[in-house]
Amino acid sequence: MKEVLELIEQKRKEYAQLPLMKFLVDESIDPLERLSWAPCFAPFAMTFKDINARVFREEPADSLLQEMINKHSYEDGRHWRWYLNDLEKLDFDESIKFTDALRFLWGEETQKTRYFCYDLLGLCVFEKDPIIKLAVIESIEVTGSVTLSLFVNIGEQIQQKTNHKLNYFSASHYAVETGHIQAGSNYEETDEFLRSITLTQEQTVKACKAVEIVFKSFSECMNEMMKYVENHSSSVQRFKTVSTPQIQSIS
Repeated sequence: MKEVLELIEQKRKEYAQLPLMKFLVDESIDPLERLSWAPCFAPFAMTFKDINARVFREEPADSLLQEMINKHSYEDGRHWRWYLNDLEKLDFDESIKFTDALRFLWGEETQKTRYFCYDLLGLCVFEKDPIIKLAVIESIEVTGSVTLSLFVNIGEQIQQKTNHKLNYFSASHYAVETGHIQAGSNYEETDEFLRSITLTQEQTVKACKAVEIVFKSFSECMNEMMKYVENHSSSVQRFKTVSTPQIQSIS
């Protein structure tokens, strides 16, 4: 598993240099504006609970590794509640026509985000080897750890500005994302265990391919968020007052 973890670390460094990551730490930009893309993340934030329940989880578990994955899936599968809570606090919970909401969620501006969900399904839905699922989960955890670390200051600044404590885009969310699968052990214990796993050459090749796909697809998702920001000046306000022509319709 060492080779797979080394690849994940390499990809983590590349992911950390994405334009959105730099945007999130730009103190010259209002913290609310730095989260102006948050509604675009809905397809993943909401679908991820189903991916955990129906794709990663296999019950009853037939191995220690699958048991770890199952425990992780229950923890990670509940974060969507925090996301919805934050959308309300960030004042995105405005009334728009249901058809307009569908056009937005299944339109061009959220396409890559939806595709990332489909890629996760494609990698794991028929996968019986928990090693491959583990490689996918580890990749997601690393991207999450990088991104969530940047939400810490943003969440604090928004709380100072609005008196609203965020849950998803916050230090509290980052605190439960260790960068490894969450199965009751601390980071060091989990890291040691993962590095002790011996893979066949076939498993290594397949797991590394899965890592490449996850990072490529999620990076495209993050670039889509950045594109939304670039296309919507003062997008916090513009999203709330969006009219039908402003929402990209399904092609």
